[in-house]
Amino acid sequence: MENSWEQRPWKARSVQIGRVSIGGTHPIAVQSKTNTDTNDIPASVEQVMCLVDAGADLVRLTVQGKREALSLDKIKNILIRKGYAVPLVADIHFYPPAALLAAEFVDKIRINPGNFADKRASFKQESYTIEKWAREKKRLEEKFTPLVLLCKKRGVALRIGANHGSLSDRILNAYGDTPKGMVESVIEFAEICRKHDYHQLVFSLKSSNPLVMLAAYRLFVATMQERGWAYPLHVGVTEAGAR
Repeated sequence: MENSWEQRPWKARSVQIGRVSIGGTHPIAVQSKTNTDTNDIPASVEQVMCLVDAGADLVRLTVQGKREALSLDKIKNILIRKGYAVPLVADIHFYPPAALLAAEFVDKIRINPGNFADKRASFKQESYTIEKWAREKKRLEEKFTPLVLLCKKRGVALRIGANHGSLSDRILNAYGDTPKGMVESVIEFAEICRKHDYHQLVFSLKSSNPLVMLAAYRLFVATMQERGWAYPLHVGVTEAGAR
């Protein structure tokens, strides 16, 4: 097929995450995630070291609040003393202040556009006027911009990671529970980053359904090509299980 996205020449721009470079001509980096309580510093340190020894290039830790963000600083310092200079990624859930604090310590922040500025979706049907849609987007921008500016200042990378199962009510009402909704969800956040000339970006569009995941990634790459963007992808299947 002449217009298939696979046929178009495309190379992602390079993004620096601590000592690891991704995109461009760099090799694919492997990232894994701890399943410890981030506030259990000895257990988290031990698991990060095990992951690095097993081949992980980056390690992500869950950050629900400010306490976990502060724990990351201690975890990072202990790892460095033990000779593990692995880039750490803070996985933020629902609480923007935790992202701002974690950005002082880590090499990459991961946010979910479905819950960074919004509560859990209620899945209620609601109509949006042009004015209401604009108000919601302005609110989103006001909450997200401080993190963008801090990441730009500190050279911290940012992954904008949509999950099929946690799109916001606004996106669900506009696009449904679809790959299109996932793409539009991350595009909104990307446009805010680009407005501030911040490009240390990585994107993911995950689903527990591999077919939905593939459709979302393909649509997002095609959308980037149409816009002249070229950001690297974090590829994975969410809710993949522990085995």
